[in-house]
Amino acid sequence: MGSIALFNTTDNLYSTTQTTTDSAAQKATTTQAAATTQEDSVKLSSEALAKSLYKQGQSVSAIAASLGTDTKTVDNYLGLTLEKEIEKTLEATLSAKV
Repeated sequence: MGSIALFNTTDNLYSTTQTTTDSAAQKATTTQAAATTQEDSVKLSSEALAKSLYKQGQSVSAIAASLGTDTKTVDNYLGLTLEKEIEKTLEATLSAKV
């Protein structure tokens, strides 16, 4: 650590004090060391988590249970609601033509 000479004009005292310039460098080194030891992690949104779990083969009901939500919400996250509506419309159209 470096030191600074101080002159007190009131008492005519000459003294030295420690500077804190090195403490900033020490903090940076400590922060950098802590950052390298932490594991990488990402917090996913419910929608992203639902999509990830679905790609891994989990059912909609299992995903809903793990997220603490209902299956309709998970269907919306996955875009399955739109697919189900299209299937219904297509089935109704095909049955009307027969």
